[in-house]
This record gives sequence, structure tokens and C-alpha cells, in this order.
Amino acid sequence: MNKHTPPTLVSGDQLRPAMRILRALAHPLRLKIIRVIHENNGSANVGEIYMALEIEQSIASQHLRVLRHAALVKTRRDRKFIYYSLDYERIARTTRAITVLEDVDADA
Repeated sequence: MNKHTPPTLVSGDQLRPAMRILRALAHPLRLKIIRVIHENNGSANVGEIYMALEIEQSIASQHLRVLRHAALVKTRRDRKFIYYSLDYERIARTTRAITVLEDVDADA
């Protein structure tokens, strides 16, 4: 790119998935939920999560919905329970992207 070529701007449609992921990770309780799932061999149901964090079931469900919407967790049903597992590959890609942004910010 030369000084006469304007930089390519990212569209809102391109940013929406990234915004969902960053929003999901920006809440301390959602980070705790991720930790609980990870420490539970990568899979936990809502009951296990809210009991571990000593929060209301409805609050755990609301935060899990945000994590699901950001595709950071996957679900599977086993009879009456829904188990949440981490999408480790998506989390790793997100972590790498954040690291790149931190490096760019440090260079500025």
C-alpha cells in the first residue's frame, strides 16, 4: 500500500462475529464459567456450573446463552441434561487474534 491508497476498512458485517466473541469474553462471570467447564474435564451441565459458582440457575443460563451465541461452547443433550463443552479451537484462534492486537498496540 502506498500513501495514495486508502487502507481497507472492515465492514460491520465482518466485525459482528468478532464483537460477539469479545463481548462474551469481556464478562468476568463468563470467564469463570469457561474455567468451570474446563476444570470439569471440558464438559459440564448447567447445574454443575451454577453450583460451582454459587449463582442462580437463570443467571448461569443467560451467560451460557451468550457463550453459545459466540460459538465458544457447544452443547449436547444426555437425557434431561444439556452439557456444555468448550470449543477449544475457537478459543485458541481468539486468543491468537487478541495477542496480535496486543502486539500492534504495543508497537504504537
